[in-house]
Amino acid sequence: MYKNFFITGYPGSGKTTIFNNIVTDLKENIPDLHLYGFITREIREEGSRVGFSIENYDGKKGILSHIYYKEGPKVGKYRVNLRDFENVGMNTLHHALRDSGIKIIVIDEIGKMELFHPDFLKIIERIINSENILLATISYKITELLAKFGNRSDTLIFNLENAPKDTRKRKELKEKILKSILKRL
Repeated sequence: MYKNFFITGYPGSGKTTIFNNIVTDLKENIPDLHLYGFITREIREEGSRVGFSIENYDGKKGILSHIYYKEGPKVGKYRVNLRDFENVGMNTLHHALRDSGIKIIVIDEIGKMELFHPDFLKIIERIINSENILLATISYKITELLAKFGNRSDTLIFNLENAPKDTRKRKELKEKILKSILKRL
């Protein structure tokens, strides 16, 4: 039975939209379900993307990356803020693993910026090998991890490249993931 669910695809393919819809449906259908994790969002100024924020489900926020930062690993035009990623992202995942009441760990996203943290991949592997259900978006560029995760019998990867931007198909994909998670619960 599957317990790890990854959504991948190109930027703008709808990964985060489907992810958020699944999380919302889970919260609405099972109000006492404990899920925990973090999401990343674009930071925009005057219509242009200037960075990314990170926020956990308790509302703790930080800046994951920004064009105006002078220090930190560089990804394109952005500098990664490893301190905020540690304080929000990593601490959230550690908490989720320690809290036996949390059944689902949600991560939007596993990407190049997050992988600059030296312990991020280690905690992802701990989550994958835990009893927790994992729902995560993952960059399509991280082919080595996609192949590694995809070889596991308890893991499903949904590639949006293979799903046209047809609203009905997207809804079917979301329902398939949601049903698989609910079966596991």
